[in-house]
Amino acid sequence: MNLLFFDTLTSSNDKALELLEQGCPEGTTVVAQRQTSGRGQQNARWESEAGLNLTFSIALRPAFLPAESMFYLSKAVSLGIVAYLRGEGIGATVKWPNDIYVGDEKICGFLIEQSICGEHIAQSVVGVGLNVNQRQFAHAANATSMLLCDGKTRDVGREVRVLVGNILNRYEALRDAVSRGGWAEVDGEYASLLYRSSGVFPYRCGSSVFTASIAAVQAGGELTLRTPDGKLRTFGFKEVEFVR
Repeated sequence: MNLLFFDTLTSSNDKALELLEQGCPEGTTVVAQRQTSGRGQQNARWESEAGLNLTFSIALRPAFLPAESMFYLSKAVSLGIVAYLRGEGIGATVKWPNDIYVGDEKICGFLIEQSICGEHIAQSVVGVGLNVNQRQFAHAANATSMLLCDGKTRDVGREVRVLVGNILNRYEALRDAVSRGGWAEVDGEYASLLYRSSGVFPYRCGSSVFTASIAAVQAGGELTLRTPDGKLRTFGFKEVEFVR
């Protein structure tokens, strides 16, 4: 495992992309104690108190993955993070498309930035922010941390190795599944760990609120919901939101 530690970076994703372009080994991970311009989905800011949490980016070259199935990388990353948290006794779930929840609170978010060559993904940078030892969050009303979940203070230097190991294990399992045509295996495990995986819940699309259950998450990442009358509605990122 090739981990590179930095006190301060503008963005660990930017540094990992720079290293990818320089030919770094796949799996190289950039760990930042502090980010001055860390970002989430669609450039949302990520709140993290320096030295208390995990903020890192993994450099990957998933050429085995067809561009049309790019969301499977997100599924693999989600499964790796959930496996790590559940191994710590924290009952995490995957909130579509790129958050990890404990109950109704967010403990982790990740951002995957990818470039495509032909019909396959040439390179990817997986940026992860996991709340570990932070107690208070000024700008995130529904945030939580591992410490708030179980009262344990953790050594972030040790935890990053365990978490990255879990994510890379799931990445290699995805590579194996693709080679065997085992898409359904990944789909099944991912679906079983989804936040609100069973039951009918409220969602918002624009100004409209409706109730539905999760029917599927498509290979391209779209969320398909089933309304109580049996109709299926499919949404891209930011087109629909969960209502608490």
